[in-house]
Amino acid sequence: VLRDIDVIAGDFAMGSPGTCGKDGQGVPVGDGTPTLRVTRLTVGGTAA
Repeated sequence: VLRDIDVIAGDFAMGSPGTCGKDGQGVPVGDGTPTLRVTRLTVGGTAA
């Protein structure tokens, strides 16, 4: 999929911060990405 990204927009934004962990041991996490255009992508199925 990474080879098929042909445009990356300038609208990068971070999502709401959160916490990931278990047994009371949490670590702060976050995520974010700009809008991407992918030229080919299989959604469902098994075609390669």
